[in-house]
Amino acid sequence: MKRMLKSDLIACVICLFSMKNMKKWIIISVGIFVVCIFFIHTRVKNTTSFNENDFQFTVEKGDDIVTIGQKLADDDLIANRFYFYYYAWKNKLRGQFNEGDYIIVPHSKIADIVYKLTTNGQALIEKEQEIKILFPEGWSIMKMKDRLNANGLPGDEFSKIALDPPGEYYQKYNFLKQSASLEGYLFPDTYSFLPSATAEDIIFIMLENFDKRVGDERKSLIATQDRTLHDVIIFASVIEGEVPLNGDRGVVAGIFDNRLQINMALQSDATIDYIKGYPEIKHSQEDIEIESPYNTYKNPGLPIGPINNPSLASIDAAIAPTKTDYMYFLNNPQTGETIFSKTFEEHVTNKQLNGL
Repeated sequence: MKRMLKSDLIACVICLFSMKNMKKWIIISVGIFVVCIFFIHTRVKNTTSFNENDFQFTVEKGDDIVTIGQKLADDDLIANRFYFYYYAWKNKLRGQFNEGDYIIVPHSKIADIVYKLTTNGQALIEKEQEIKILFPEGWSIMKMKDRLNANGLPGDEFSKIALDPPGEYYQKYNFLKQSASLEGYLFPDTYSFLPSATAEDIIFIMLENFDKRVGDERKSLIATQDRTLHDVIIFASVIEGEVPLNGDRGVVAGIFDNRLQINMALQSDATIDYIKGYPEIKHSQEDIEIESPYNTYKNPGLPIGPINNPSLASIDAAIAPTKTDYMYFLNNPQTGETIFSKTFEEHVTNKQLNGL
């Protein structure tokens, strides 16, 4: 009898211990499941298609969700077919996809693609209804804001977020970690936005484009130079603001690099333009005395942040400046030609010859 009681007691203890462990593993498993769902939901919401041009996608008669998801993935229109499956399952879309040909515009989200494929067999959001926006190389956030507003898109909210981005942007995009704003990282390009696009939609598309266009190769090269990407983007923005012609940017980068090496002020008129908010052919003495951490006449070294959103040509020039003996340059206001000088005396002569 005592032996039986002892055995029963041991069995009870083992049972309780097993139940306790089981409860712990259930909690852990549920936690992992919730994290996975949150990750998938975030990816489904934010990732965009990889096509750089309009892409014709065909849904054939009899295509089911599995087939459509696989075809979208094969065509690089979605990052992962399981994101599509999750979206279709979550929104109960089984049997709602229609056969037909659809135009998938660049940087479409899964929600945009699904909306087209489930709307009476037609691409309801036609190409003509999308708003094409060109952001030229060297434009600042404020110029971009004005162009968005002029096209009926949320430019004011765009600039508000871009100038003071929330913490989640720094978590999502590691390359922003040293930047106080998104200036310099909103890649200049031609974009197609839906009329319903939010400021965040627009910004995410532009940041994704920056990350893709700059690419891992450039980032790796910068790392070997013991520089940060942020310093390169600042440098590139100054080059962009100073030089209108791609062929001259490497030499101007070399001149600025020469000045940085001897701790000489960059004396960039583009930084004065940024401070004032508009460009001028010639600045007054009062202009170059403006107190600002962006004023490269008063402060040696780079400004504290980018002054515009530079092109790849300027970024490449900042990464690999052309070796040169020149120390000065100017731009002819009529032709845009860049004139180089080795000495200050030669530079003064060139200014007179070019009406500056």
